[in-house]
Amino acid sequence: MSHTLTRLILGTVLAWVPSLPWAAVASDATTTSPTPPPVQRIKRTDSPAELARHISALHAAPFKDTAGQPFRFDSLKGKIVWVNQWAHWCAPCVAEFRVMRQVQEQVGADKLEIVLVSRLRDWEKDQAYVKEHDLPWRQVVLDLPPGTSRDLYADVSMNPPEQTAIGTAFPMSTFLGRDGEGLRFDRHPIPVTQGGDPQNSHDVDILVRTLTGWAARAPG
Repeated sequence: MSHTLTRLILGTVLAWVPSLPWAAVASDATTTSPTPPPVQRIKRTDSPAELARHISALHAAPFKDTAGQPFRFDSLKGKIVWVNQWAHWCAPCVAEFRVMRQVQEQVGADKLEIVLVSRLRDWEKDQAYVKEHDLPWRQVVLDLPPGTSRDLYADVSMNPPEQTAIGTAFPMSTFLGRDGEGLRFDRHPIPVTQGGDPQNSHDVDILVRTLTGWAARAPG
């Protein structure tokens, strides 16, 4: 094959390659910065029936506080309540605390109450964690009869309403309105990094505005 024919074929191929789709992508990648992926959210639970069951059980289940005194969520009517189910060993749970504190400061502690709900098997260590990290929130646990299994997940004989009240996932947040009604049931209201920073700062603003709006509503 002559050198002239070789140069002609090579020139044709090089002229054709940039028109390929993958070639265009490769070219763009070298000239522009990559677009960051969208924030990955865990879909919130919007089912009215599921939310209603959870809220009903939450109000009916017997809880106690760190002093061993009975506690009912009805006692917090008049405020927006952020119910957070957590455990000291759950990294995603404790990673949320910085943002939770930030949200409460912006909304106002007089309008937004945060309640941490533990399961029996973690109760003592959860209390120690809260004290060590100086978390200002109320802590409660299900007040179950002596002898009840400390592993709430493995005990299939547990009263179903009590299982529904505390759920089976960590972390889990429930928001109660000023009348105690359920407003939202969510795995992660604000997705955060492992270090506790919000993945998207706009999420904090949105939640603060939402909670402030709920708090401004007249009960009833």
